[in-house]
Amino acid sequence: MSLVKTILLGRPNGIRSKLRKVVGGGSRDVDTSPDSSYSAPRQDSRPAPAEQALGLHPEAPKDITPPEGYEVVLHKDALKPGKVVEIIIAGKAIAVANVDGEFHACTNSCPHADGPLGEGELDGSVLSCPYHGWRFDLSDGSCLTNADVTLKTFDVAIEKDAVCVRL
Repeated sequence: MSLVKTILLGRPNGIRSKLRKVVGGGSRDVDTSPDSSYSAPRQDSRPAPAEQALGLHPEAPKDITPPEGYEVVLHKDALKPGKVVEIIIAGKAIAVANVDGEFHACTNSCPHADGPLGEGELDGSVLSCPYHGWRFDLSDGSCLTNADVTLKTFDVAIEKDAVCVRL
């Protein structure tokens, strides 16, 4: 039963759990009126609930023109060193990691069993899959668990305050 629960509801520390806590959670400020189907843009500087759940504040800059072929994925101060997060950009799920101020990006699916790498553990530049612990070096995508496997990585560029990824 616990496998079915995990499949349907996600892991206790996963993205779905964090979003569920924000959406259904206790005493937070409500930004829209209960009778409204549309709310005006926020006028304060508090992060939106989804940003709070993911720990992504400040939000990705909107006034940055990324280099050709790149997409702006987040603000460079939104992801603390030693952390990794899943980002959906241009219809793709990627994992973005901050390794001591240097950003790396890779596909979010572990090639072993499709584990969500954005929920994995980061140790230096080595990212471990939360499902079975396969370890990947983010600097080149090499798998430290199985030398025959590589992880798809993406080029990352910093433009002003934006982390940009070439997809």
